[in-house]
Amino acid sequence: MKILFVNPHLKMGGIANSLYNLLIELQKNKQFSIELVCFNPYFGEKFSDLHTKVKVHSPFFLKCLYINYKEAKKNLSWYQFAAYAVIKPISKIFSDRVSRKLAMKFLYVNWNNSANYDAAISFSNDIPKNNAELGTNDFVQICVKVKQKIAWIHNDLDKLGFTSAYILKRYSNFDKVVSVSKSCKDDFDTLAYEFAEKSYLVHNFIDPKIIIEKGSGSNPYSENKGDIILVTVARVENNQKRIDRILKVAKELKEKKYSFKWYIIGDGPDLELLKEQAKAFKLKNYIEFEGFKQNPYPYIKNADCFVLSSAYEAQGMVLSEAIMLNTPVITTDFPAAKEFVKENINGKIVANSTKALLTGVEVFLQNPEILVTLRKQIESQSAAMVTNDSIAEFKAMLNT
Repeated sequence: MKILFVNPHLKMGGIANSLYNLLIELQKNKQFSIELVCFNPYFGEKFSDLHTKVKVHSPFFLKCLYINYKEAKKNLSWYQFAAYAVIKPISKIFSDRVSRKLAMKFLYVNWNNSANYDAAISFSNDIPKNNAELGTNDFVQICVKVKQKIAWIHNDLDKLGFTSAYILKRYSNFDKVVSVSKSCKDDFDTLAYEFAEKSYLVHNFIDPKIIIEKGSGSNPYSENKGDIILVTVARVENNQKRIDRILKVAKELKEKKYSFKWYIIGDGPDLELLKEQAKAFKLKNYIEFEGFKQNPYPYIKNADCFVLSSAYEAQGMVLSEAIMLNTPVITTDFPAAKEFVKENINGKIVANSTKALLTGVEVFLQNPEILVTLRKQIESQSAAMVTNDSIAEFKAMLNT
């Protein structure tokens, strides 16, 4: 079976991670022939080896619309850069969204004439709340002639701004729509019961063997002087991931004289703002911004507790990864959290607020023996407790 995936980029974040994991796993299976359209083909370091494993397409005009000046200067030939220098300013006149659709309709409408695919998958969903159209839905709809057109949804529909009218309009021409968590699928089926027959659940694929192997690196906290170690691995921004909550919680814990160190692993648009805020809160000895790490798993494995502070998630893959590494977790509540976090077995779910997060973390700092008990309970379980049959779900969805 020949399958085409379509995604805007592979830089950072949960969608990039889940796509990478799925493509790497599928390409091992001789049943599948996998190709990828990526509008920005200059992947983050973590995903750079994908070019050697999967055939990657990047239509030139669309590439010009999705890459920035620095990427163009570094990667394009002189004549390609000259074309980029013309295309990019013109696209701003019409807006990027309009320019992308025009390119798809007039330049790439018969893009795959020479290639026959059994399925084309738009792997990134748009965000109607922000009027953001990432282009993958449009590319699959407009540019690819294929037996099955499939769309993925990765996040909380309400937070994304999905409505019944929006779904009925934007997903009517897709043969199948995939949600990555049961709660996300339930919301989709409620909003668009008319599409229930083409609604599917396929969890994000995570390979425990790879996660455990990557987590076996040296302990990054080896010089820690007995503090409780908290860690958060996330895109550093305050809209969805709510890293600002961590600083407010840390400030309160510092004032209450708790002994802890909180490591924040990741990069993102609010990194510098949050660093300045940490200075204002005088958190130098309590918060460490480690930036992006090619391999964050030793940080997760060797921490006493993993903390997720998000306002919303569809699945929260990193929670499953932490549990695979035997690290207890504490997470703000979102619909899918209960699918992965078992209260008082592998972690704790608190209300989705800064105050509740503070209370939850404080309980662990007051009673560190709870974290020891949770870790032992996780270790006593098989890694299978957090794995799922996502590849089986994927195959079943394709063949239905």
